[in-house]
Amino acid sequence: MLKYLIVFLLMFSNFSVSAEDVIQGTDTGGINWSKGTIFASGYGVASDNTPNRKKRLLARRAAQVDAYRNLAEIISGVQVSSETTVLDLEATSDIVRTKLNAVVRGALVTKDIYQNEIAQVVIEIKMDGSFIESISQHVNNVTSLNIIDSLPLNTRPWEKLPLVQLTSKFSMSNWQFISKAHAGTLPAAETIVSLLREIKNKLHRLPKEEFLQFVEAKIESLENVNSISGLLIDAQGIEQFKLATIPRIRTQDGNVIYPTQEMLNSNVIRKRPVSYDLDIRDAINNKRIGYTPYVVKAIGTYKSSHSDLVVTDEVALFIKNNLDLAKTLDKGRVMIVVSP
Repeated sequence: MLKYLIVFLLMFSNFSVSAEDVIQGTDTGGINWSKGTIFASGYGVASDNTPNRKKRLLARRAAQVDAYRNLAEIISGVQVSSETTVLDLEATSDIVRTKLNAVVRGALVTKDIYQNEIAQVVIEIKMDGSFIESISQHVNNVTSLNIIDSLPLNTRPWEKLPLVQLTSKFSMSNWQFISKAHAGTLPAAETIVSLLREIKNKLHRLPKEEFLQFVEAKIESLENVNSISGLLIDAQGIEQFKLATIPRIRTQDGNVIYPTQEMLNSNVIRKRPVSYDLDIRDAINNKRIGYTPYVVKAIGTYKSSHSDLVVTDEVALFIKNNLDLAKTLDKGRVMIVVSP
């Protein structure tokens, strides 16, 4: 589905990215769908007749202006949902446009370099908080006009996405999950072996306090196999799936399970509805969904809505009726794994 090119690291060596992050890149910045950030760079030089004492200041100012302009352009192209980009929302709502302008002005400077009289500035915003609040409540105002209901469930390959992304550490294309299984239902021996391996891997990688929290969470999950800490959706192999800020999870007949409009109108959704990963094992250990997520396999996208994933009716029934899982959805504890 998605081709991840290690060359991205060379092209964007000035940006802070990981080889396991899901990145959508442009020549001036990009979107880190795993970390939930949008970043852009800008360059500037002072005019030839500028006094030496002012060259750095004016070059930096020009670089900032360039970076803000590039960031605003990248934000406008962000896919919000299957039918909507940020540009669509800006075109239909002065409120959205004003709020997003404020978000751009509040971008954090993450890198500030001056070399050979050329200034470079890298800025970044988070896709949660003010950004998601600015767009979430206005999504349905646009998408309700554009949804096509006459097409069948889309489970066939579709047009390749224009994304530049990174290779994953592991190849997980053959990893299969039973749709209604979650981490707490593994056989006892396999669970113990898996736990020991994870403890070994985490022992020297995590700070002591975080490591102890990890072990405690694992113990708790073994003691209570019915505890569900989040929702993990395996979308690997679904080539037509299109990354979006607010993807939807649907039943086979099109009913939206997540996120509901009530969730989009709530303060909880400021955390972002979902995060993305390239590796099932990494995702299962992500704090966002805890250590005992309910793991399901998506079966396709819904009709022409390529950012809307469909699950089986059996899975949908469980998601809608399990109280533990309902609590995790209300807190935005959802992740989607895409193909490397």
